[in-house]
Amino acid sequence: MRKNFLLRIFLVLVVISIMGVIFSEPLLNSVSRVLVYEDPLEKAEAIVVLAGGKGNRIEAAARLYQKGFGEKLFFSGFRLYPETYTSELMKKYAIKLGVPEDKIISSIPDVEVSTRGESIANLKLLHKNHIKNFILVTSAFHTRRAKLIYKNSISLLGYDVNFLVYPAPDPFVPIEGWWKLRTGQKGIFFEYVKSIAYYFNL
Repeated sequence: MRKNFLLRIFLVLVVISIMGVIFSEPLLNSVSRVLVYEDPLEKAEAIVVLAGGKGNRIEAAARLYQKGFGEKLFFSGFRLYPETYTSELMKKYAIKLGVPEDKIISSIPDVEVSTRGESIANLKLLHKNHIKNFILVTSAFHTRRAKLIYKNSISLLGYDVNFLVYPAPDPFVPIEGWWKLRTGQKGIFFEYVKSIAYYFNL
């Protein structure tokens, strides 16, 4: 009886040790880092900000603008409520952060509510304003998929435009320690699901 009890304790300790190795912080952090893509920063004609986040994307874009990395901010908006669009809220916040209103160009497109639909809307807006290069700003965990989608959309539209990707820190879905927050767990999980769906063209 005692022998069986000690064996069970031993097995539990072994399992805990294995789980500790498997789910160690470095490994968990590497799970989120796979989703991140970042280019070396260079000055561009425009800064394109993707909808979403909790203001962190606009904050990052405003900082880039103030440092002279882009001449104007571009973004498209989706309807949140009747007569309320994400682009309006983004513009209002950007102005509050010090970006002049005449340096903000936005639109309310009639496209699917997705990164893919937003990419088409933003690229058409850039093309309309004769922009040839831009910095794409989105939450860090969203950067790698966003890069792939924009590359595909540029090819689909046949535009001659280049872009760099800049990851905005997201306190609700942090790259380091994402598993400690429920919002981080959900954000990373759904980003992997969306990435898999993208690869299978779903």
